[in-house]
Amino acid sequence: MKIEISKWQEFNFHDIFLYKRGKRLKTSDQIMGEIAYISSTKTNNGIDNYILPPNNMTIYNNAITLNNSGSIGYCFYHTYNFVASDHCTVIKIKDKTIQLDSYIFLFLKPVIEAMKSKYGFAREMSDARLKKEKILLPAIKKNNKYIPNWEYIKKYIKEQSLNIIYNKSIPKIDTMINLQSVRWQEFNINSLFKLEKGERLIESDRIIGETPLITASSYNNGITSFIDFKYFENKKKYFENKITIDMFGNVFYHNYKYFSDDNIHTLILKDNITLSDYTQIFLVSILKELSSKYGFGRQVRLNRLEKEIIKLPIIKKDIPNWDFMDRYIKSIPYSSNI
Repeated sequence: MKIEISKWQEFNFHDIFLYKRGKRLKTSDQIMGEIAYISSTKTNNGIDNYILPPNNMTIYNNAITLNNSGSIGYCFYHTYNFVASDHCTVIKIKDKTIQLDSYIFLFLKPVIEAMKSKYGFAREMSDARLKKEKILLPAIKKNNKYIPNWEYIKKYIKEQSLNIIYNKSIPKIDTMINLQSVRWQEFNINSLFKLEKGERLIESDRIIGETPLITASSYNNGITSFIDFKYFENKKKYFENKITIDMFGNVFYHNYKYFSDDNIHTLILKDNITLSDYTQIFLVSILKELSSKYGFGRQVRLNRLEKEIIKLPIIKKDIPNWDFMDRYIKSIPYSSNI
């Protein structure tokens, strides 16, 4: 089934959707509960917390949220009960005869998110601006008026979904290893790892290629671009199969060759041991616990990182149990698909 752009029409956003901004609820006023609290993040389907909402907040279900600030322009679909912060706009289809579902949303998501290029921190998606927005959708004519062709939209996504093939077998789930079955010990990071800082590479000096460039980012494993390895091979140092920590405390494992800029610290094991991917993933989860100490106001610098303490399983005093870490991650359900 092909997209036929010639049959699309431009609609006013407010003619197709009902939308309402959420309500502000400070973190200090949030009470832990079971209702998803949607804020302006672009990860975790927009879920920032689970709370017991106050009476003045509307609980929604089966609706779309659109970030109007923060990670502006990203939208998510929620089939469950949720409340929204004032950094989000809750969207439903205006035509009450049309039931919003995952097929319709998967079609709408890239169409709605195409608007985000016009917005940013200095220009939020206010209700007034949304009212002036237009959106292109497949259309049919009914009673001498064009309306969105919702049936076509659903059928298109359903047909596309048939082309998705997941060819990995789901492994038998073994019993997870108990983390308390071994002894643990605190280690100074500097006692286990040599810390190597990346090198500055300004954007104008980058040549597009296939080797990942890791910079300070919480997304996409820290990869922000791909550069030409051959050009920089003898000019810049590179790493492979290592863990990185950036200036904000984001931790990632890279089982490939990569470059990193000067805001990235690469951890190189001092012992001449090659750790498995599973062990590296275990370490990442431990190192991520440090991130709560850092942010824009307190960055991860070498002198701070060298003094950090992490706790690891041990064989005996001062000897990390790398094999246990490997086996533990392997024991997690679906770990073969990591």
